[in-house]
Amino acid sequence: MGLWALGGLWMALIPQAPPPDDPAYWMWWAQARWRFGPLFDPLSRWGLWTLSQTPGWRLLGAWLGLGLVVRAAEAGAARRWRAALGWGILLGALVLAGLERYLPPPQGVRLAWGEGRSVGDLWLVLDESGLSLWRQGDPLARSGFRPGWPLRLGPYIAVAGRSGQVLELQGEGPSGPLHWRSALDAAPVPALLLHPSPEGEAFAAVAEAGWIVRLIYPDRLTIFAEGTGAVVAAQTLPSMADGQEVTLSLPEGYALRLIARPVYRVLLMSPPTFAARVLAWAGVPLGLAGLLFEAARRARR
Repeated sequence: MGLWALGGLWMALIPQAPPPDDPAYWMWWAQARWRFGPLFDPLSRWGLWTLSQTPGWRLLGAWLGLGLVVRAAEAGAARRWRAALGWGILLGALVLAGLERYLPPPQGVRLAWGEGRSVGDLWLVLDESGLSLWRQGDPLARSGFRPGWPLRLGPYIAVAGRSGQVLELQGEGPSGPLHWRSALDAAPVPALLLHPSPEGEAFAAVAEAGWIVRLIYPDRLTIFAEGTGAVVAAQTLPSMADGQEVTLSLPEGYALRLIARPVYRVLLMSPPTFAARVLAWAGVPLGLAGLLFEAARRARR
């Protein structure tokens, strides 16, 4: 049980890898590689990023389930009903955790304020009014936004948690606001969120100045002249709180403004998947509390 508890604690504290076909996979990969550095590859080889999918974890779960059945049966035979109930609740939590793999899997995406991303065939938007869900341009549902709390969003239960920070890029030039592109075929926009690539880099191009902006997360900003590659400016950014901004003065009357925006990981779950996950996690402390209460009662005798 100790190994199972340690594994569950690891998965609760360290974000596990989403499926490779999940749009959020590469964002998770970039953040985890930057966060763990040289430890990322060894942990990946040991299967700790997908612990619940490893054969060893499943074998451990089956062995633990058998042990819980035996303990519950022994407690029942000895008429220690509180202990039997505690072991039974732990067994139920284990069964629910195992059944979750047969339910519709959660769909996840990382969003900053004012941003929308695809989730399967749906479009999820986070803005000042909360979360909204769309399909082919038609609104399906809308809900307020409260990180850490379950929200009903149409046919789904949405749960959001803080998942890092991204910098928003804006700028001014001699002739007015600058317009940015994240790719050659992208439409120019007055503000651009610099989401990192799997290598931890983000790029933006500004046609008015003929510059390329490169940000190596978390703090290395370099501006190159398009075509020649000459360095126009290089800056180490300070650590910024959410909403804080830094303004950089550049040659020829240009100025860049970088604003720190919080990023949230939003999970969309079907009600059965959400219920199984909540009951499984709630069953562990309830079962342990029952066993501790029974042990304390017996010790007082």
